[in-house]
Amino acid sequence: MSSTPVEVTRTGTRTFEATNPRGAHATIGPETADGVFTPGELLLAAVAACVGVTADGLVVRRVGENARFTVHADRTKETDDAHEFATVSAELDVDMSALDDAQREALATAVDRAVEKLCTVSRTLKKGVPVGLEIKR
Repeated sequence: MSSTPVEVTRTGTRTFEATNPRGAHATIGPETADGVFTPGELLLAAVAACVGVTADGLVVRRVGENARFTVHADRTKETDDAHEFATVSAELDVDMSALDDAQREALATAVDRAVEKLCTVSRTLKKGVPVGLEIKR
């Protein structure tokens, strides 16, 4: 089992609450429910957050301590299987106007390399890790 387990507990019809040992919460449910993330949206959030966490130090070091940025994540779906993502993509939106062209290119290259090497979520998705399921009876 993971050293930082996540638990998901049913809270109502097709709605759940995810928690971790540090006290964080996320509400999960279908697209038809207000105020929830779908499981697929949480996967996209994990990709975006992993890119952001990985890029943070590089961006701050080059742009400055007050650097603000957003990571957008999206997916395409296979037309014949609505329950499977065909692709997942992320886009880092950071104001680099204070940098010259060479500095912008160097930052983009550094972030790309760091994400390729260190982002656990995107690396795991690319690898295609098996997912096990045990049903306790």
